[in-house]
Amino acid sequence: MSNILFLDRKCTFKNILVYNSMVVMARRTRRELEIFHFWAGKEQPPIDTFLDDFERTHPAIRVKRNALEWSVYSMMTKARFARGLPPDVMVDDIGQRMKESARRGQLADMTDLWKKDGFSGAFPGWLKEACSLNGRVYGVPSKCFTFVVWYLRDVFEKYRVSPPSTWDEFLNVCERLKRRGMTPIVASGWEVSLWFENILVRMVGPRFYNQLMANKKSWTDGKVLDSFELLREISEKYFSPYPFGFSFREAWTKLNNREAAMQLQGDWVNGIWRREYGYAPGEEYDYFLVPEINSTGQVMVMGGNVWVSPKHCAHPREAKIFMKYAGSLKAQEVLAKAGTGIVAREDVPDRCYDKISAGLKNELQRHPTVLQMGSTFPSWMISVLELQLIQIVSDPGLSRTKVKKLVGEIETAAKKPNSSKV
Repeated sequence: MSNILFLDRKCTFKNILVYNSMVVMARRTRRELEIFHFWAGKEQPPIDTFLDDFERTHPAIRVKRNALEWSVYSMMTKARFARGLPPDVMVDDIGQRMKESARRGQLADMTDLWKKDGFSGAFPGWLKEACSLNGRVYGVPSKCFTFVVWYLRDVFEKYRVSPPSTWDEFLNVCERLKRRGMTPIVASGWEVSLWFENILVRMVGPRFYNQLMANKKSWTDGKVLDSFELLREISEKYFSPYPFGFSFREAWTKLNNREAAMQLQGDWVNGIWRREYGYAPGEEYDYFLVPEINSTGQVMVMGGNVWVSPKHCAHPREAKIFMKYAGSLKAQEVLAKAGTGIVAREDVPDRCYDKISAGLKNELQRHPTVLQMGSTFPSWMISVLELQLIQIVSDPGLSRTKVKKLVGEIETAAKKPNSSKV
């Protein structure tokens, strides 16, 4: 028995030596894969863990990593496309932004991966549709995200308020905080837009919202105008002053300096709190959903990110290998465990998530969802909407007639020929 065991050990040791020598040889002749993504700063560690695992799984490929802040990322990728030197793989937002690139013929077709590797059964149908154009799929989803109201537990405890579950309770919390000298809500210009789409979908319901995004409903409908006016009302009463004068990072700092009590943002702040402040999910901080406003019920706004490969990249074979890996259950479990948030595959178990990400995933499964406006409108249309938001929110004295006129300009822009959905 001992001799057999000894032989087994020798064989195992020999196998290890052979494997290690193969890895060494592979690394000496490694092929390069250039990846661009915008998960920089405190959002970067989970992606590094994910890319490390890819390199271990495929030791013959070395990843050249480019993590860039969003605005720099946007400029750099456009410049690389213009020069005819796109990266091998890059990340994009699902929906219109990705589809605009596909429509220009810039992205490699990934339909075969979806057919051969069972992706259609692993990713939700709406997500596949958000990555498709004319029946062809052009990307592999990485993660989904949603928007909730974040708060620090010690602030709520200090001012003796609890997370609200109804709109009236929410307004009451804001009033109590304001009376005690605490700014209820901090919001940058970006977050004003987030508040608008979250208010809008709760005022009109998901069906009307989707029809509005498809230009099948009118922007001057009374419920839409009510949404603009409700946003203006709460921003005047409860937002920190001059929201269009500072960035998300400045708003985030105000929240963490205890200068304001609440902030509506994407679930990526869960990871930022964990890695930047060392906070534990659900202990130092927590979240609540924007409450229901009327009988339409609870609805959640969401978006997502997708890996794409430019059609004329330098290493298409390596890019395809990466895309297959990125959509695998193993890769998505690595991302979830590393704390990237809610990954795109539905079969990743809750045990892979932290407390807050698991909770948000379950909320998305419980409630109707709609895509954020940035995923349904082309970028130029978003600019029109944001311009009108600035004018409406910044002028509390604006009459409903003038609000309707400004909102009517959104409708006029939406009906232009180049605003058609892909």
